[in-house]
Formats: sequence, structure tokens, C-alpha cells
Amino acid sequence: MKTILFLTLGLLLGSQVNAQSTTWYQVPTGTTKKLNTINFPSSSVGYIGGNDSLLLKTTDGGETWTEVNYSGVNFISDSDSILNLKFVTESIGYMAVGPYGGTFKTIDGGSTWTQLVPAGVLCFNEGLFFFDENNGFLGGSGCFIGETIEKMSGGVLATTTINSPTWDAQNLVVDIDFLNLNFGLAASYSGYILRTTNGGSTWDTIPTPVTPGTPITSVAILNDTLAYAGYADISGGGFGVLRTSDGGLTWISDISSATFFYPAFYCVHESGDGKLFSGAQPSWGTTGLIFENYGVDLWAYYDVDQPIYDMSSYSDSVVFGVGDSGYVVVNHPIGTLSVDENKNSELVVYPNPFSDVVAINIPAEISQENYSVGIYNVTGDLIYSAENKNMILDLGNLPAGVYFIRLTSADKIYTGKIMKQ
Repeated sequence: MKTILFLTLGLLLGSQVNAQSTTWYQVPTGTTKKLNTINFPSSSVGYIGGNDSLLLKTTDGGETWTEVNYSGVNFISDSDSILNLKFVTESIGYMAVGPYGGTFKTIDGGSTWTQLVPAGVLCFNEGLFFFDENNGFLGGSGCFIGETIEKMSGGVLATTTINSPTWDAQNLVVDIDFLNLNFGLAASYSGYILRTTNGGSTWDTIPTPVTPGTPITSVAILNDTLAYAGYADISGGGFGVLRTSDGGLTWISDISSATFFYPAFYCVHESGDGKLFSGAQPSWGTTGLIFENYGVDLWAYYDVDQPIYDMSSYSDSVVFGVGDSGYVVVNHPIGTLSVDENKNSELVVYPNPFSDVVAINIPAEISQENYSVGIYNVTGDLIYSAENKNMILDLGNLPAGVYFIRLTSADKIYTGKIMKQ
């Protein structure tokens, strides 16, 4: 698997990006089908949807994935696939089957599904957003009227009002995000962003720098002013993700994320610790890219083996991406993934970076308990372990590089990252 780090053109802080550089690890899935969507409702349970009705599920934090033999979904044609998944609990979630199949709901962890009946003219569908089981949004288009969004309130669907739609059925709404109950944004294949400030009852059509008809693929709201959107330029060239600094009223191309790959940006995702990621594909070849934002005008990007179509995360910093040919990658070693988020806390280690000796600050709540420590290399191999000892570790024999450390007691797990100089 490729894990080459490139630095954005013109960056003066490249050493800082290198110091925080991310490694992406491939996760086996047992399939070669295209994977379109991934969603984690908890740290242990996650779902992946793909082509040809493929639904995968993990119950161990993404270390292993198994195919779900489910019922209740009607795939109208061979072109129908699972395009989007949004789970509000480990068992309750929604599935968009498209372009024609419809939207479905499960309450038993994906084993059985029931179809939702649209309130209006929703014909093609893909976009999903849910606050909880009974409140959220469906996005798509009408058979003849263009962008369409339906709002679910108390389990009841109703068609919303979109001001100045394009009236083109190709321009379906494919992604929706809300910051709170009032402010939301939606991505449309028309090249426009839809914006609401009244809880999704009405949406304004906002122009962007891309050519009309360029598909906007995704949108992520970071705060009340800052949001990002991805797009797949139909002319074969993308020049930086889209960014707004005024709550979605105006958009620019974030040229600090521009590269000579001119990629299609298929998804944007904010991790639990507030970091922005984007999955992409260069305008030539069949490989992929992952972009990672480290702050204003500071991006890193990584060459991976397949295009990345969607990303999801749990806890604070565990991020997954999915793509072509059954491809799944994650930014933590596979052997450290199966950790319940309620048991997972950041471990204080010092000095960090270190030269030979590193000390672990044992949390007070387990200081009188039995505990063990394990250190893993970047491929997830356990290279050091100890139990119930003074946690001042002599690691002088380790080569320079990044390592992951995990401290485990009877009912708690603490993790951290250390770097040897």
C-alpha cells in the first residue's frame, strides 16, 4: 500500500506536516466490488455500502468486515447500488439505494429493511442526514423537476421548498450536513450549494466557483462560518476543495489544497477531533488521494491505491476511507482498532518526541490496579509489552519513527502516539 506524503505547493511549514504525518493502513474486506459509503454509529459497529447490493458490517471497530445477508430492499435495476448509509444507533439506520431504488430503514442492525414512502416527487435519491431516528432529511431529485429535499419530522416526511432549482433531474442532492437544528447545507450535482437557516423548510440556491453542471459531491460544516465542499470537475480538473467563510453565502476554491493532480474531490469529512479530510482521485490514472488539513492554508496529501469515495470516523481521530475494488484504509494500525470509545482516553507520555527513555503518566483511576502496556509499530505489530511495572520505559533499541502505545486495565484502555527521534 502506498503511504507517500506530498507537501502542498508553496508551504513554508513542511517540517510541521512531516512531524504529524499520517500513515494509511489497508483493511481486508474480502470483496472486489466498488465501495460507495461508510458510516460508524459507534466505535465498534460500522457499515459499508457498495455496488451490486453489497452491505458490509463490522463489530470490532473496523478490524474485520463481514457481508450482511439482509432482506426487504428492492433493487429495481442492475444499476442500483447502495449509495449512502446513515446510522443513528448501532441498530437503527437509513440506506439510500440509487439511482432508482429508494430509501430504506433498519431497526435491527441491517438484517431487515423497510422502504420509506416519499411525501412528494422524490424520484432519484442519494442524500441522507439524520439528527435521530425520527428527524432528518432525504435528498435527491424529482423525475422531471431537479433538486428535491424531503424533511422528516417526528417520523413524517414532507417536501421542502427549494428556491430557484435547476429543473434538471440529473441534478440530484447527494449530501446534506447540519450544524444545528437551523443551519444546514446540501450538495447538488448542479454545481450549486443549497442553504437553509430555518431548519430545512426552505433552501436557497447558492452559486459556487465551479462550472454549472459540475457535480458538487459532498459538504461538511465545521462551524457557523466555515464549511467545505468537494466536487468532481467534468472537464477533468479540480483545483482545490471549495470553502466558505461566511456560513455558505459565498464560496471560493481553497487553492492551498490545489495540486498538480487536478483531482476529483469525492468527499469531505470532519473527524471527531475537528480535522478535515477529503477523499479524491487524480485526473489521470486509477489511484487515489487523501487530503488532510492541519490548519489555515496548511494541507498534506497522501497517495493511496484506489480512489476514495467516502470517509467516516469514530472517537476523536480514527478515520476510515472506502473506494474501488473493495478498498478500505484507516489512519490507525489495525491491531489497535477494537477499542470501545467509552474506554478510550488519550494517554499522556513524555517527553514526546523522545530519544531513549519515555515515561507514561499512569491515570489515577487505575494506579492501584493491574495494567499492561503494549507498543505497536506503524504496521500494527506488537513490539514491546510489560505488566505492572514502573512506566519509565527504555526504548533506546527502537529505530527512529512513529509508534502507538496502549495501556490496558481490567475495564479501561488508554492510547497514544509517540515519536522516537
